[in-house]
Amino acid sequence: MAPVIALLPADRSAIADHDYTRQYVADFVERWDELIDWEKRAAGEGSFFFDLLRQAGAWRVLDAATGSGFHGAQLHKAGFDVTACDGSATMVDRARRNFDRLGVDVPVHRCEWQALDARVLGRFDAVLCLGSSLCHLFDRDARIAVLKRFRQMLKPGGMLLIDQRNFEAILAGRFTSSGRYYYCGNSASITLGELDEAVCEFVYRFADGAQYRLRVCPIRPRHLQEELREAGFRTVSAYGDFKPIYDVMDVDFVIHKAHI
Repeated sequence: MAPVIALLPADRSAIADHDYTRQYVADFVERWDELIDWEKRAAGEGSFFFDLLRQAGAWRVLDAATGSGFHGAQLHKAGFDVTACDGSATMVDRARRNFDRLGVDVPVHRCEWQALDARVLGRFDAVLCLGSSLCHLFDRDARIAVLKRFRQMLKPGGMLLIDQRNFEAILAGRFTSSGRYYYCGNSASITLGELDEAVCEFVYRFADGAQYRLRVCPIRPRHLQEELREAGFRTVSAYGDFKPIYDVMDVDFVIHKAHI
């Protein structure tokens, strides 16, 4: 069984007031893999992340927002040395159970981002923050502080891969959830609730009538790139739905690649 270690920050001042972990209630997390559909998502992503990591010479990887463990498991099976963490206790439990079910030996840490400590976990060739997870932080300074912490966890020349919902299109009234790449399951629909420049609410409705909501900060991709540079990353590029050339109004997710 992969170990579960809880790390708590000494200073919570850089964590946003909105407690995102409360949104991931146990009932919702139990159905998270229905939303993802691991097999379809793996097919949609292909070797995209593996290729970027190998091109960068990265082997030791921190999956800093592991969720239910999809990327941690995929990376482990592809031969990478993976450490997984998440701030949500319910997600950590789900990831642990998925790893155990798959026979995947990936250490799992319940850890808020500002508690990440290279003296405890060591440094990594790459840090991944996927699932549009940084958008749980509503305060710009808090996001930059977390990005700086990610940079501190990297070895010299290390790489950060961070993705986000395409809020440029969403704020322009062009929300789509195609199901081609990320949320590939067919047991739920995803629609928008409250939406403005300060908050975006996603509503997940399952076929049996269950309904859950997630409220996040709608960070525009260009603003996140500015925050990456302010946090000390020197080379920043982006992909739309895994493609280097894309129409910003016609993709579901934007993936940023940044180096130190």
